[in-house]
Amino acid sequence: MKKIFFYILTMTAVLLGMSACKGNEPAQPSGEKAKYTIIVYGNAGGSMDNIIEGFWERAKPLMKSKDVRLGVFYKYGKQTEDAPQKYANPGDLLLFELTPETKLDSLRYTAAMSGWEDFELYDPELLKITIDMMADTMPAENYVLLIWGHGGGFDPAADYPKDLRGGKNNVHKAVVYDEWLPTGPESRSGEGMSMYELGEAISKSKVPHFKAIFFHNCLIGNMETLDEIYDKTDYLFSSMHALFSDGTMIENLIKALYANADFEAAGKAALADIKGWEDGYKEAEMNGDFNFIKTAEFASLEPVFARLSQRLVALYPTQSAVIDQAFDKTYRITSAHPFFDALDFANQVAKATNDAELKTIAAELKTAFDKIWVSRRRVICNPQASLDEFTLSMFMMDKETYAKQVGTYRYTYRDAYEYSRFHKKTGWGNWINTNTHTPQGNPTGQVLD
Repeated sequence: MKKIFFYILTMTAVLLGMSACKGNEPAQPSGEKAKYTIIVYGNAGGSMDNIIEGFWERAKPLMKSKDVRLGVFYKYGKQTEDAPQKYANPGDLLLFELTPETKLDSLRYTAAMSGWEDFELYDPELLKITIDMMADTMPAENYVLLIWGHGGGFDPAADYPKDLRGGKNNVHKAVVYDEWLPTGPESRSGEGMSMYELGEAISKSKVPHFKAIFFHNCLIGNMETLDEIYDKTDYLFSSMHALFSDGTMIENLIKALYANADFEAAGKAALADIKGWEDGYKEAEMNGDFNFIKTAEFASLEPVFARLSQRLVALYPTQSAVIDQAFDKTYRITSAHPFFDALDFANQVAKATNDAELKTIAAELKTAFDKIWVSRRRVICNPQASLDEFTLSMFMMDKETYAKQVGTYRYTYRDAYEYSRFHKKTGWGNWINTNTHTPQGNPTGQVLD
């Protein structure tokens, strides 16, 4: 990132429309604040670059006025034969405002403002600079941050402060990652932006609080992940499953915002007609969810989880057998990650133990979850792992694994987990450190091995 500050003025000039771009003239700022500016930041890579390209094509005619503006900061991934990139070359960085006049086929001439090694998307300083640039060039009354890329939910290898790690973070599915990494163009290992760093970048930026943060990523509907970020925004959009999406939800949101809907109404409209999203799960025979969350109620979940953790720790010495059986029956999100549906787990252990306090806690947890939902979409296409109601996922493993070292780093799973705000608020790691059972049978909602 040592050269990046030399490019700030150039990048800002591009957004202001003052750069001499071949065949592409970004719209001039109106001088007045937009009602909404949507900031798109990310890298999907490979065969997924064509998904965001399709989104740009469909969204372009929607951008009718300066009431709603959309700025894009996107790095192209490595090209694949089945999905070659249309509008830039592999590794190129694109920075533009999408308007009806944007000539997408000319964007490659504005790309590569420096070598890719100077623009590492996982660097929180770059995200801060991007937010600042968009706020300066597309000022608005409200801002929406759209993270477009891959996600992995809470990951001890990524969600741990870099200065406490014992070396490079070899993970490629943190909250934000960059397919073109300094460890070499053939390698997918390197740094990832953790949810801690995402929150820090927002706090230090000119937009320390967003109207909404939209995670166009897999597996972000995770308690440990969202607990780090909910106080940075009024609303969240996320999925706890793998996400099949072509951007239709965002197009719907843009249309609704232009229609002068209040944000809650616009968020509901975003999820109202997403048949293509459902079709993706049907074809793959997988389950899916997408949630529009009101963060004002999110904190009410934390004390309920604290009581659930405390009660499980108290009961486990005498009721481990039935609690283990309940763990086996709990809906697991994927076979590749230790993520389980939170409410289903609470219901399963309450039923198995017949404990009055656990039954009360499970009922209170459902009430707390019901308060955060503004709108939801669910699709159940895996007959081996059906669950009538998905909530959010949570991280669980057995005590022995919890004590192990994470990869080649100097810290353990427990070290990483207990750094999380969710643990500090709920003590959930105390339950993980008590549990001796590894779930059997793996009733998984998706297969992502």
